[in-house]
Amino acid sequence: MERFAIVVDGTASFAPGLERELDIRKLPLHVDIGPDSYTAEVDLSADEFYKKIAAPNVKPGTSQPSMGECRDVYEKLVSEGLRKMVVLTIASELSGTYSVASTTAQQMDGTRIVVVDSRTLAGGIALIATACARARRAGRSFDDAAAIAQRLAGKTRIIAAADGLEYLRRSGRISGGAALFGSLLAVKPILAVEDGRVDAIDRVRTREKATARVKELIEEKLPPGSKVNACTLHTNDPERARALGDWAQERFHCLEHWVAEAGPVIGARAGPGVIGLCWYRSEEVQ
Repeated sequence: MERFAIVVDGTASFAPGLERELDIRKLPLHVDIGPDSYTAEVDLSADEFYKKIAAPNVKPGTSQPSMGECRDVYEKLVSEGLRKMVVLTIASELSGTYSVASTTAQQMDGTRIVVVDSRTLAGGIALIATACARARRAGRSFDDAAAIAQRLAGKTRIIAAADGLEYLRRSGRISGGAALFGSLLAVKPILAVEDGRVDAIDRVRTREKATARVKELIEEKLPPGSKVNACTLHTNDPERARALGDWAQERFHCLEHWVAEAGPVIGARAGPGVIGLCWYRSEEVQ
């Protein structure tokens, strides 16, 4: 069996224990809160993050890994005898991680490192990574796994509801938001992530209507019984996420599904109270 590594950036969202089970490695991403900087999931858990940003006037930010940090990850893998790597990063429109990971890879002599702009984030990246990991486990080659990653890039979909506008306003990374921000503050924006873009596609007034609208929009794209690989994400709202995940598994033929906290990097951009479904059609991985 050909040995190679699968690496994701720190926005990728997995079920607890899944990264370890599939041996998926991570590039660090950072969360900035006031003068302090933290590495997500290393020295800042999701619970700690939401406690810190609950204080008034706290404006969290995020930052990509440095070239030195990327090199540290690559060199550790090389020290383990893994000179081939598939690296999946958040969409280049949303972060400079792809550029940093690619530039660093070019400086690693004696390696083959394929860096793929996933064109998505969070659970979308994780779904591509698990597809690559299953290919590796089945004995498929490094080139096969890299081809799967490149084929799925831009084909994962995310539809989500945010609990408010303030964090999205601060992030500045959302298209179509001006109409939302103009007048109504007490609205729940509905977001779509597709091919590197995060678009505000609708707005509703309550959490219940937000959940219902998310389901409607998913059903517009997926006929009942469709075979999908999926995961349900949330930011500090596990109960609503589990309910959405249960609905998705009842409605569609999910070849894989998990529920995951999206983590501080996504929470810094969208705030707490986000729920959403990530998926790709299973036939797209063949």
